[in-house]
Amino acid sequence: MQAFQGYDAVLLDIETPGIDGMAFARRLRACNSRIDIIFVTCHTDLVMDGFSVHAAGFLPKPVEQKQLWETLDFLAKRSISRRADACVTFKRGTACDRYYYDDILYIEARLHNIVVVTPQTRQKYNLSLTQALENLPQPPFVRCHRSYIVFLPAIRRIGRSELLLEGGASIPLARGKYDAINRAYIDFYG
Repeated sequence: MQAFQGYDAVLLDIETPGIDGMAFARRLRACNSRIDIIFVTCHTDLVMDGFSVHAAGFLPKPVEQKQLWETLDFLAKRSISRRADACVTFKRGTACDRYYYDDILYIEARLHNIVVVTPQTRQKYNLSLTQALENLPQPPFVRCHRSYIVFLPAIRRIGRSELLLEGGASIPLARGKYDAINRAYIDFYG
């Protein structure tokens, strides 16, 4: 499912051999919260199931060309409306993974690599923490420890020695960074 990180949208047939479109959509949604899913189906009784995976729309079979173009125009406008500068791309081998800023909880240094952590995934990249920080806006990304960069809106509680993040994750807070993180958090939310 990592292969779908860079995609904005996918058209899925609900009834396919092997894994059906709805099961595939659930797996896809688990690793990519932003992808637009459009179901193509002749089973109108399954439309309600599509809401469980937050489908962006449905195309009834047989698909008429006009409906297809309208749907593709909708997806294009929706994609353009998402600010292009609100995301970062990290290279991994021959692949590039794009992350919207608000999908990143934190970035952790591991030996000579980084691990980007989202609510759904953890992905390793051959970059230093300093190189990663150079590609991110500051704020909302702030270094909170020699091995961690945190996304300020993901913070739920600032403790003396750790940050509690959304979803229950926690990361260490370096000594001497408590005041700086509090100040950055307050300044960010003004």
